[in-house]
Amino acid sequence: MHISSRDRTVIWSCVVVALLASLGGSLWNLYERIWWFDEVLHAFTTFTLTLLLAVFLYGIVLQGAQTRPILFVLTVAGLGLAVGALWEIVEWIYDQLVAGNAILGKRDTMIDMGMDAIGAVTAGIISTGIIKRQR
Repeated sequence: MHISSRDRTVIWSCVVVALLASLGGSLWNLYERIWWFDEVLHAFTTFTLTLLLAVFLYGIVLQGAQTRPILFVLTVAGLGLAVGALWEIVEWIYDQLVAGNAILGKRDTMIDMGMDAIGAVTAGIISTGIIKRQR
């Protein structure tokens, strides 16, 4: 499968934006200053990582984007939710080791996971379109 240079550029640009937004959020205390920043960043980062994995890894291995697009979207969304769960585990470990305050309780974690789900499903839908175009 050949991924167009335009699609590659868009995907890698999203990765850079997600990394810069995360870094900027920490440097300029945006997580505290803007109430919705963490939620939007969860959705966007999970979307970006899931899209990256779906197009560059899953798209090579799985053929379902052509024949079973709904199953493909759900499989990719599951991958994205796994990424989100790992993110929450890393936040918890950070809090344990650095005495941080990344975890703000169950409500925060559930909102984060909900935003991760939105990003993961969106990545599944978009990656299906990208993969279909490339075949």
